[in-house]
Amino acid sequence: MTDSPNEDGLPWGESPIDLADEASPTLQNGWRWTWGVLISSSLALALFNSHAIANWADQLPPNDLTAPIVMAADAWHDQAGRLGLNAMVDAVQRWADGARGEAPEEQ
Repeated sequence: MTDSPNEDGLPWGESPIDLADEASPTLQNGWRWTWGVLISSSLALALFNSHAIANWADQLPPNDLTAPIVMAADAWHDQAGRLGLNAMVDAVQRWADGARGEAPEEQ
């Protein structure tokens, strides 16, 4: 790649769509980075968002297929609470209740 102007009169790298070749290692690293972000954010949500998972499961229609999902979600929420993973959500909930002037919930 050179900095000499191309047929459009722009030097290489001045266009936002300059792509030397589609199968460059940089693009492959981009996919690896994207999958890494997706997987790590999903794991973080599963660890620290157990209240939302349990709430979602509790809203499923009750039947033989959803019963194991509800039981697993509630068990994970309880376990996450014992491990202290719900502490941040509980603190934000207490702060929000206080900001609204509501009494804290008894636990």
